[in-house]
Amino acid sequence: MSETSVTVVSPVFNEESGIGRFVEEVEKAFSEVGLESWSLLLIDDGSQDQSLEIIRMLAASRPEVEFVSLSRNFGHQAALTAGLDQARGDVVIVIDSDLQDPPSLIPEMLRSWEDGKDVVFGKRLDRSESGLRRLGLDLFHRLFRYCIDFPIPKNVGVFALMDRRAVDELVKLEERNRFLPGLQTWVGFERGFVEYRRGDREAGEPKQTFSALCKYAVDGVLSFSYKPVRLLGVFGTLVALGAFALALYFSIKRLLGYEIAFTGFTTLVILLCFFGGLILMALGLIGVYVARIYDEVKGRPLYIIRESSLSDE
Repeated sequence: MSETSVTVVSPVFNEESGIGRFVEEVEKAFSEVGLESWSLLLIDDGSQDQSLEIIRMLAASRPEVEFVSLSRNFGHQAALTAGLDQARGDVVIVIDSDLQDPPSLIPEMLRSWEDGKDVVFGKRLDRSESGLRRLGLDLFHRLFRYCIDFPIPKNVGVFALMDRRAVDELVKLEERNRFLPGLQTWVGFERGFVEYRRGDREAGEPKQTFSALCKYAVDGVLSFSYKPVRLLGVFGTLVALGAFALALYFSIKRLLGYEIAFTGFTTLVILLCFFGGLILMALGLIGVYVARIYDEVKGRPLYIIRESSLSDE
């Protein structure tokens, strides 16, 4: 461990009131381990407050603190990707800077890595959110577990330790719509878990809006599952079989000389509206998959670096 270098990657977006405390907690965690060869790489994701200025001061006064500033707000997953691309440690730890995921778990993660685990996830036993936000997160996780085709560990997020081999494989993945917990699992290797209870934010308000969380949920499902499209196909097949059976029934009835009454206008309208809406919904879902293909084909970079304290070596 004494010869091991560790890089902690943390995205920052409008965290001026809590970033100093976060750096102190990371320093405290490594002082407990007694490891000197470590660095904290802060990724400023286009903050609109004084976060970048505070990060510059922290980097100037602490040799372990480094930073990368993106040209605008590219989003949480893009900022994490920028950090992983720039990280050079033998071990890379990904953690958010709001202190909901405690840096005090770093020593335990490192011990698990020493025991042979290549990827060590922080596994949440509980969440601090409440109200509609908690309800939405619980609903997403239940739906997510049902929809995904690829087995992703339950109650894990981006908070994880990764061996250099796993990081090198992860950064090779060039997809634009990223769901990092799934990608961390997809690369494989030996996995371990450190359980903890997720606390409240140290300062400020949650930065991810409802729409951002919805996009994150869609990225998670569509990146690792074709089940929504398959379910539509199964449902369409069942409807077609039902329609064929109904048509056969009325055809036989007509051939046997029974009168077919011209009633049921309301039922006809309801069925037309229902199946018309279902077709539009199916087209919309297929359109989402096609739009993701379009994003990949365009090949735009995930992020643009405006400023960095890292050397070119």
